[in-house]
Amino acid sequence: MSPRSTEQNEQIRTERIEQIMQAALEVYIEKGIRGTEMGDIAKKAGIARGLVYYYYKNKLDLFRELFTRYIELAQTFIQSRLTAEEDSLTKLKKYTRFYMEMAQNRPDLMRFYRNMENDITLVFETDSEAVRNSYTLNTHQPLIQAFERAMNEGKLKKSDPKIIVNVYWGALTGTLDLFVNGQIKKEDLEQTIHHVIDLIFNGLQHNKCEGM
Repeated sequence: MSPRSTEQNEQIRTERIEQIMQAALEVYIEKGIRGTEMGDIAKKAGIARGLVYYYYKNKLDLFRELFTRYIELAQTFIQSRLTAEEDSLTKLKKYTRFYMEMAQNRPDLMRFYRNMENDITLVFETDSEAVRNSYTLNTHQPLIQAFERAMNEGKLKKSDPKIIVNVYWGALTGTLDLFVNGQIKKEDLEQTIHHVIDLIFNGLQHNKCEGM
């Protein structure tokens, strides 16, 4: 048998890392950072424990890569969605819809991101403040700017955008819990999404009776 080429070795490495990352994601959601061991990840991935250590020197090394990967995915998605050339209010409503659809279809990812935000300090240790600040800046700032734009265009009531974003995010995350916990039936998804969007944005839009 001829030796594998560099490209074949790289493909095997990539596939193995993906296998480990997916297993780490699943075990983390189930057990949390403190309850997860490298052996758990190896078992979930269906590979030898030593092979996990071949790619990652310890649990924190592995979770730093896992968290970094999903932080970058979130940042890229949020910035692309909220900086798109589109009507500001329509864009915010689509953004809200996406989260509810994801909570219904991928509750595992919603759980992951929620737990990840709480565990950034444990995973990144001395670098955690810089990681958290960067994550907050690149995920929350585009949302603040989107609300500011909607206000400047007269689509929403004028207010402190940081306060509005906190109110908005509190209302949305509370609703997402219902999806993640399976309290919204699949057949009720579309109706619920419309209802939540109306509840959130009707309160933020100008009251047509004002000034009458």
